[in-house]
Amino acid sequence: SNSDFYMYACAAASLGLALMQIDPARPRVALVTGLTEEARDILTDGGIWDLVDVPPWSIGSIGGKQSIAFERKAALWDLVSYERVLYFDSDAFPFPDKSGQRLERLESIWQLEALGKWHPYLFRNGPKRARKTFSVYPCVHGSHILLEPDPEVSARYRAILQDPPNPIFASCNGNDQKILSNLFPHFAALRKDLWRAFKYEGTECDVVLGEEPAVDEIHLYFHKFKARLNVQPFWGGDCTSCILEGKTCKYPNSFTRPCHKKIVELWWERLMELPSKTASMCVRHLGANLDNADKACYG
Repeated sequence: SNSDFYMYACAAASLGLALMQIDPARPRVALVTGLTEEARDILTDGGIWDLVDVPPWSIGSIGGKQSIAFERKAALWDLVSYERVLYFDSDAFPFPDKSGQRLERLESIWQLEALGKWHPYLFRNGPKRARKTFSVYPCVHGSHILLEPDPEVSARYRAILQDPPNPIFASCNGNDQKILSNLFPHFAALRKDLWRAFKYEGTECDVVLGEEPAVDEIHLYFHKFKARLNVQPFWGGDCTSCILEGKTCKYPNSFTRPCHKKIVELWWERLMELPSKTASMCVRHLGANLDNADKACYG
């Protein structure tokens, strides 16, 4: 839908802005496929992202029409103009770096020993196997990857998708997690205390409270949040102005906890820091109403 398009474009711009604020000297590159000119403008406005166009992936043996979801991270290993790459999913929302510790944590990740192209750093998930007779894979999470680009890796990545070991070669969760778990059985585990990502799906979120939250990033999981709660993610829709002003909304509203209010405030604060043209587009198209407090709120 149109709101979904802006949801992801504005979230990616928000991520880029956060990284630029935390570590302005480090280059930021976004891999994109088939973007509209408006989406390109949102991502590049103010020098937030440099774009690298990735050709559409042909339908392969895995995923059918959704095969792009399996292939989308292969192009990371094509970024050979960089010695190392630290990848973030576009729905990552880093917290403001008021104390400088976000930069310190990112620097500690960059300082991890380079182990070679076949040993990227990823967060570890529990091991799984597709069937009792199949090998057990140590599953990974693909939201954050510290890697060493090499075209041999990206070629092998795509070759497995065209000719997989078997139709359900790994039962690891997700789409690209399956191929990453299969391709890198000897990955290096990224310690979760190095970069503290909190999985937010609209429920418990008190870890974001306080002057210095106990996490470095909210991982937003937009698609799951929308599917489970049947609401727009946390910019608040018709209840936005009430949430931001600490009032009760007359309309159905899932954002009732103090931590929900904190997340909504952080989102809008970040959006308003985007270049004015992009901020205006995001406000206009995300479906939030910032000017209806008299009509929408109690108290």
